[in-house]
Amino acid sequence: MESLKIAVVGAGGVGGYVAAKFAFHKVPVTLFARGKHLETIQKEGLRVIEPDGEFRAFPDTAPPKAGEVFDVVFLTVKSYDFKSACESVVPFVSSDTLVIPLSNGVGHKETIQKYLPEVQVCDGCVYIVSHLKSPGVIVKKTPLFYMIFGGCEDEARMDRPAKLLNDAGLKTKRSDNARYDCWKKYLFIATFGTLTSYYEMGMKEVYTRHRDEVEQLLFEIKTVANALGVPVSEEDIAKVYKQAENLPPNAKTSMLLDFEAGKKTELESLSGYVVHEARELGLDVPLMQKCYESLKERDV
Repeated sequence: MESLKIAVVGAGGVGGYVAAKFAFHKVPVTLFARGKHLETIQKEGLRVIEPDGEFRAFPDTAPPKAGEVFDVVFLTVKSYDFKSACESVVPFVSSDTLVIPLSNGVGHKETIQKYLPEVQVCDGCVYIVSHLKSPGVIVKKTPLFYMIFGGCEDEARMDRPAKLLNDAGLKTKRSDNARYDCWKKYLFIATFGTLTSYYEMGMKEVYTRHRDEVEQLLFEIKTVANALGVPVSEEDIAKVYKQAENLPPNAKTSMLLDFEAGKKTELESLSGYVVHEARELGLDVPLMQKCYESLKERDV
C-alpha cells in the first residue's frame, strides 16, 4: 500500500513532538517550521526530551515540490495563526486531503473550512504537556499523550492516519463524536486559562481561592455548549473538579504564561469564543464577559 503523504504545520510542543515521533518511527513526514528553529532542525534534527529519556529525529523540512499533494495535514499552530498556516498549504492540498486541527479551543473545523473549502476537516484535540524549550529542542513533561479526532464525512479516510499514529507510539482514538470530546477538554482549559490569567495566579491557587467562580464559569461554558447541541454534562464538570484537585501546586496555564511573557495569547479562543457564541444565542455569560473584557485590555 502506498504510504500517506503527511504534513505537520507548526513545530512547537505539539507539532514538533508529533513530527519527531513519525520521523523516528520511519513514517515520512514534512514539517513546516520557521526561523532559528527550522535552521536548527535542518542541521541537527529535533531533540525530544521525555520523562523516561530522549531521542533525536529528522523530519523532512524541505519545501514541498510543485504539484505535491498531502493526504493528511495536522494543523498544530495557535488558533490565531490558522489563516497563515492554511495559506502555507493551499498549493499542496486537494479534495482528497484530510486536515486534522490539534489547537486549543473549539469551533476550529468551521474556521479552517473557510480557509480551505475544498478539503475535508475533522474535529480534533490532543492531551499532551510539552513545549518548545529552545530551537530544535522539545520537552515533554509527562508521559501523557492522547489524540482524538473524527467527524470527517468520509469516515474510512480516517483509518490509515489513526493506524500510523498508533504505530508511531502516538496513542490515538477515532471518535464518533469528536466535537463533544473537544468540548470536554475545552471545559477545563477555557475555565482555567481565563481565571488564571484574570487573577494572575496558578491553577491550584485559583481553584482553592476562587472555587465559586470556577463553578460559575464551568456552568456558563456548559450552557453555551448545550445550546449549540453539544451534550456537555454535570458528569463532565465533575471530571474537571477531579483534575483540578490533582493539580501540582505551581502549575500555570499556557495563556497565563503568554500574558506574563507579553506574547500574543489565545484569549479569543479560550474566552472570547464563549462570549461571542453566547451573544449569538441570546445567552447570558456575565463572568466570562467580565473576564474577557478585562483581559482584552491587556492582550497584545
